[in-house]
Amino acid sequence: MPSLNQSLRAQTLLLLSRHRVQIDPSLDEQQLIDPDVISHFVDYCEIEPTETVLEIGPGAGNLTESLLDKARYLICIEKNPKYIPILEERFKGSGKIKIIKDDALKTYLPKHERLVSNLPYMISEPFFQRTLRHEFKSATFIVPSGFAETLTAEPNSHEYTKLSWLADLFYQIELLETVPSEAYLPEPRVSTAIISLKPRPKQSQVEKTLEELIRQGDKYTKNALREALIRSEWMSAKNEARAFVEEMKLEDNVLDSWVSRLSLSELQSLDQKLREK
Repeated sequence: MPSLNQSLRAQTLLLLSRHRVQIDPSLDEQQLIDPDVISHFVDYCEIEPTETVLEIGPGAGNLTESLLDKARYLICIEKNPKYIPILEERFKGSGKIKIIKDDALKTYLPKHERLVSNLPYMISEPFFQRTLRHEFKSATFIVPSGFAETLTAEPNSHEYTKLSWLADLFYQIELLETVPSEAYLPEPRVSTAIISLKPRPKQSQVEKTLEELIRQGDKYTKNALREALIRSEWMSAKNEARAFVEEMKLEDNVLDSWVSRLSLSELQSLDQKLREK
């Protein structure tokens, strides 16, 4: 008798063949074919029966099927048009799913409680950056192991980067388990891991202000910082916020830089100056 993952592999190959779809490994199109990994992943999502789930990049829908069993409603955003007919056939008749053909890095993300994805490796970082501007109860992703290690790196370690600082500011992140390469069709060229992101409760005014600052990535720091002070309710008046920023005596190159282009050292310095006020 074939094993469960051999069976799911065969089913996936048959489905792809029937729709004349070829997987392109260069686009990170690996499909999950291990029922145990899928089951673990869905358990980690902690989906309540009243919740809406947003899945990014469902591909052929192997993970989607298990998510649909748990969620009140499932929204899938798939960029590659070749997978849309597969998803529509596979979930035809279900009133619990909406399939959107679009780019998850650009399109509007509908309201949801749980965010999930077997993320295409090339968009792991830009999509993580996008999550900083959105609200959810938790996010569960499969990402390259190296990316997971960066997100969970300790300060002053070799792996610690600006991305690590952002991750620690916004989230409680847990590396849950590694995923064996044979869990995919085809097997990936990098090792992967399942991670969980849960919004970190903001305990201090500084943390609230920094979070509001980062969410204004496309603004100049001097403008975004004043706005962040008001949004975080540290201050209520614009002239008060303007005077506060002037008193911080930040370098002109920092004030005139877009927030998204601030370096790790610049963010850490800004953090320290806020804590000294």
